[in-house]
Amino acid sequence: MITKSLISYRFLARWVLVLPLLLLACKAQKSAKNPVGSQSNAGGALTEREMIDFSYLFFEANKEKILGNIGPAIQKFNQAMRINPRSAAVHYELSQLYLRSGMGDQAEISGQQAVRFDPQNKWYMLSLAEVYETRGKNDKLLPLMKTLAENEPGNAEYQYNLASAYELNRKFSEAIAVYDKIEKFSGVSEELSVQKKTLYLQLDKPEKAIEEIERLIKAFPEEVSYRGFLAEIYQAQGEKAKALAELEAIVKIDPNNPNVYFSLAEFYRQEGEKEKSFEALKKAVSNPEAELDLKFQLLSSYFDLSQQYAELVPQAMELCSLVVESHPESARARAAYGDFLYRENKLAEAAAQYEKVLELDPSVFGVWNQLLMIASEQQQFEKMRDKSRQAIELFPTSPVFFLYSGVAQIQLKQYEKAIEDLRSGAEMTVDNPALSAQFYSSLGDSYNAIKKHVESDEAYEKALTFDARNVYVMNNYAYYLSLRKTNLDRALELSSRANELQPANASFLDTKAWVLYQRGEYEQAEVWIDKALESGGMRSATIIEHKGDILWKGGKKTDALDFWKRAKEMGGGSERLEQKINTESLIE
Repeated sequence: MITKSLISYRFLARWVLVLPLLLLACKAQKSAKNPVGSQSNAGGALTEREMIDFSYLFFEANKEKILGNIGPAIQKFNQAMRINPRSAAVHYELSQLYLRSGMGDQAEISGQQAVRFDPQNKWYMLSLAEVYETRGKNDKLLPLMKTLAENEPGNAEYQYNLASAYELNRKFSEAIAVYDKIEKFSGVSEELSVQKKTLYLQLDKPEKAIEEIERLIKAFPEEVSYRGFLAEIYQAQGEKAKALAELEAIVKIDPNNPNVYFSLAEFYRQEGEKEKSFEALKKAVSNPEAELDLKFQLLSSYFDLSQQYAELVPQAMELCSLVVESHPESARARAAYGDFLYRENKLAEAAAQYEKVLELDPSVFGVWNQLLMIASEQQQFEKMRDKSRQAIELFPTSPVFFLYSGVAQIQLKQYEKAIEDLRSGAEMTVDNPALSAQFYSSLGDSYNAIKKHVESDEAYEKALTFDARNVYVMNNYAYYLSLRKTNLDRALELSSRANELQPANASFLDTKAWVLYQRGEYEQAEVWIDKALESGGMRSATIIEHKGDILWKGGKKTDALDFWKRAKEMGGGSERLEQKINTESLIE
């Protein structure tokens, strides 16, 4: 709905010069015939002393106002008002200051007083109207707008304000009458006709709304968007044939108009003609002249819908491709396409779009994150390291990129560099316990790899202070302790807790079995290693080898040898596996 601002001169009113206001106040005080400014608190004319004091305070108050000192300005205006309580200028100034300070009640009272003592002053009426508008008192706003419009009938701004006030009071017929009056001296215009069309629809008079738009089309036949208004009204009224006729007329007049295809797509969708609807959408999004925001709104709706309805995924992908083709230099378009591809697990294609985004706009933080996530999922650790280093250059205070870099370098066995990045990222992480836990967990892995076991244990313990339920930290820490045969009580505590929080995890079950093995509790170790095998451990050469070691310790040497051979056939296991098989004995 196109409307004019109700208070068009409010800023002018705020910056009325101090000198004219001061002269106005003095003039009112000097005129014995003027009942507004000639009374003192005692009811008589102001004395010369009172006039001087009033003028001084008024001047000082305005000075404070100009300097932005609202409190002192209000205080001084109130002092001036106590000398001359009938000064409209003082009440006006106080009303404005109260409004700026959020003191609505006081602003309204002072504004009413200003109008009361100077009822012909349009600035005071506009100021009070601003107060009413701000406070949502539309019923009080309307009489003021009527007065202003009646006092200056040729002022179009006041007429617009009056019409808007009628609308706010839901007096739509009266608002239309005012717009008709404006139209008599300004002529037919889109602003007026569209506003009247909206009001007629509010009054449930669609035939009158149609008349308005037809008059607009007659006045401006080359403007095809007006036919779109007609199509909307016809469709809302169930006159589908007329609605379609108007849309097809637009296509004939302006076949390259993208908006009409959006409208046609919606029309066909409502009619259940899915294929025609999609064809219209393709024409809309492939047009470079179509608003990009409209295209993104469409893609956003498809993103949600295609999650619920898999049959829409191909359409979504085609629309994404068309948007990118029509806006090849739009980083946002490529990012949206990348998001669709990533969701559908098309990681390589998604990464290609994200990399193009960063060529166009390297400042998009989220795209760096997505690209690094894909590199991690695809185990492209060199790329993950290099891209994270680029991201750190752009976002040196964002710890997450230090984590990506550290994790990548762990995988590349560049442990010292990993430790450097991980320590830097951990130090800058604030109020994010989960991220801090990841940093210290990765530090634990790095220190363990270079056999700095004290530092490794400290890092794991610190990770658990940030995330006491992190089962992966518990499991890894417990397993490394078991390999070192160190602090096995703590290892058993951690492993048991991890299995409580995430049961039936083959790796976690294996860790507990191995901790028990190192503690010499072979029968219990065999119980837990069997649980690991039942939970998917038969696919792990390490777990199968562990089963053999546990059997050997339990005196079941033939069975142990069988499990070692199975582990070898799988192509995994420890460095000592071959030697165990050749010597048919346990090598620790």
